[in-house]
Amino acid sequence: MDSAQEQTKAFSIAKDAMGYIAKFRTPPTPDVYEVWYRYAEGADPALREQLSYAVNDAENASYQQLQQLHQQFYSGGDLTEINQQTGDELAKAMGGFQRMIKEQLSAGSEFESSVSSANDRLVGDNPTVEDLEVSIAAVLSSNQRMQSQLQNMTLRLEETRSQVTKLRENFIESQQKLMTDPLTGVGNRLFFDTMVTNAIDHPERSERYFFLLLVDLDEFKTINDTFGHSTGDNVLRFAASNMERIAEDASIARYGGDEFAVFLNTEQVEEGVDIADAICQFFAKNKLTLNNTGESIGQLTTSIGGALLRAGDDRDSWFERADKLLYNAKKAGRNRTMVERKIS
Repeated sequence: MDSAQEQTKAFSIAKDAMGYIAKFRTPPTPDVYEVWYRYAEGADPALREQLSYAVNDAENASYQQLQQLHQQFYSGGDLTEINQQTGDELAKAMGGFQRMIKEQLSAGSEFESSVSSANDRLVGDNPTVEDLEVSIAAVLSSNQRMQSQLQNMTLRLEETRSQVTKLRENFIESQQKLMTDPLTGVGNRLFFDTMVTNAIDHPERSERYFFLLLVDLDEFKTINDTFGHSTGDNVLRFAASNMERIAEDASIARYGGDEFAVFLNTEQVEEGVDIADAICQFFAKNKLTLNNTGESIGQLTTSIGGALLRAGDDRDSWFERADKLLYNAKKAGRNRTMVERKIS
């Protein structure tokens, strides 16, 4: 493709991006524009998968959602900056700690020198009372300085400890924000990808059972179309919180519009099947109503496909097998689970 063709293509993509901005009334900030441009470009399948539901099914894309997608896919620099800042502050704290050690060593050396000098003065021939007084005064003075330095070091060590603890807490909080879906509070797509990678690379992979359960909310688009997106958002929050409650030992991620993933690491192969069944049964027996009017929303059922991690799996094969089982569960009539019960 020559330069003129590339420019024509870029202009076409930019036009589509601006069209999305106008259609969904999202402010044309640099972050929002980049997400829409990349979506229109179609070169990032993961972004297309995340945003296509909002565009084609829900027909609603919020500024908050686009900001979160930009953070997930295009703000790797944010994490680098966080890591750099934390590293700089930690280095500063450790530098202060090293200075404390150096000062204390100096005080100790001074005390050792004063003791040695006093010893030389007192072990000589016929030490006088004045020699004794001078020696004792020198040792006491040096000891006082060392004790004062120790007290100061104790206070500064406590300050450094508090500083390092705060740095650790801030770092953990920043990492959690990067991996949290702002709507539901469970993990986002970045968290999903991280959990898949962690399972593939887990040192106990051959000794335990790792489940990937993909949970789809059946006919969720109907709720959005009938009751509005605000109600749909509340339903998503309801679904996420109850999955967390039912699968309390698992990790939950929202990796698509109404699609969730449950990651389970267990010693009991039956536990994956049990959790999938418990999630499916909970939603099947509970009918939802609108909080403000009491109007019935109806039954929210789920279809679940679950795959056990196998020795030869990579991230794609594991996900594809779970996704195929989810497709089969939906094709078979929805409101059911299809989960691998053993590794063949």
